[in-house]
Amino acid sequence: MSQENVEIVRQAAVATSEGDFRGFEAASDPSLEWDMSGVTGWVEQEIYRGPQVLEFLEGWRQSWEGWHFDVEEVREGVGGQVLAGIHDVAKGADTGASVDQRRYLVFALRDGKIVRVRMFSDWQEALEAVGLRE
Repeated sequence: MSQENVEIVRQAAVATSEGDFRGFEAASDPSLEWDMSGVTGWVEQEIYRGPQVLEFLEGWRQSWEGWHFDVEEVREGVGGQVLAGIHDVAKGADTGASVDQRRYLVFALRDGKIVRVRMFSDWQEALEAVGLRE
């Protein structure tokens, strides 16, 4: 099941990187929770649930010009969790400020559906969250 989880996350992440939030939605449970509390300096709402998740992702995409990310790594964690590393690049639609950053997402799945995503700024914190070490 763990390799299946890795593939589900890989496909959902790649779809999202291309702006296909419906592909991500199809891979997710309707009660999905997206947790931003692991992102350094995040001052907005920390946890999004259910339909709020797609609204959040779409709002994020619209706030950036040329937003995209590359999925750099997807690996299995402990207990069926999956860790994905992304490289996020964009320019602020209103401010013109450039963003070139790496983020790390920890996915929890149940019955082949994504039920929780936790985003981190720090690689070590994300590794620990999935029960791994380097």
